[in-house]
Amino acid sequence: MDSVLSIARIAFIQQLRNRLYLVVLLFGAMILAASLFLGVLAADQEGRVILDLGLAATEVFGLLAALFGSVTLVLEEMESRTIYLILTRPLSRSHYVLGRALGLVAAVGTTMGFMAALHWVLLFSKGVEFSPVLILAYGFMLLKVMVMAALAMFFSLVSSSAVTSVVITVSIWMLGHFVPELEFMAAAARNPVLTACVKVLGWTVPNLGLLNVRDLLAASLPAGMGWWGAGYACAYSAACLALTMAVFSRKEF
Repeated sequence: MDSVLSIARIAFIQQLRNRLYLVVLLFGAMILAASLFLGVLAADQEGRVILDLGLAATEVFGLLAALFGSVTLVLEEMESRTIYLILTRPLSRSHYVLGRALGLVAAVGTTMGFMAALHWVLLFSKGVEFSPVLILAYGFMLLKVMVMAALAMFFSLVSSSAVTSVVITVSIWMLGHFVPELEFMAAAARNPVLTACVKVLGWTVPNLGLLNVRDLLAASLPAGMGWWGAGYACAYSAACLALTMAVFSRKEF
């Protein structure tokens, strides 16, 4: 366990020192600040605009930070051959992957926490009352980003290409938000082949709609659905990490 925590600490520090990561953080903060000007254009809906845009910006830029971190953390060490030195130590490859994943999630969580604090300050400046639902929303967004980070790590090892890994992960992120809609459209089309394909897609692609807290509240769904979504996200991330460990343990360097 000590080796996992050591790798996690190193990954956390590397991620925060990454210039690309800092650029993503800067742009995220700028978008949040820009929501003030967009809110003015909405007149009586200013608070709502700042709320919605802030949540969207935090999720998108958190996703970008996780993507770049997942892809670069391992691939850069493979290209610089630093990983050879690491793997010569008495450290199992599964512990290495787990430590990298924990460090990445901690770094992304720190970034999203910073953006959440800035978001709350902007909302407070406009007289918007604080709601505990916001904390829940940010927590579920972090779970969503955690799922995508685990997927990105897996695809970065399978493809060994940063661009390919990012494209595939972003595509899955987009599909994951429309799984229920795709299933409804397939059922309406009454095409057995299409329905079967969509079912397979629904089983493999993460259903990110389960982690949209605002959607759950708008639909008046029971609170248990939200916690079921949290368990689903953790289980899906664990499965992706298990696959990543299996691929990494068999990969030759």
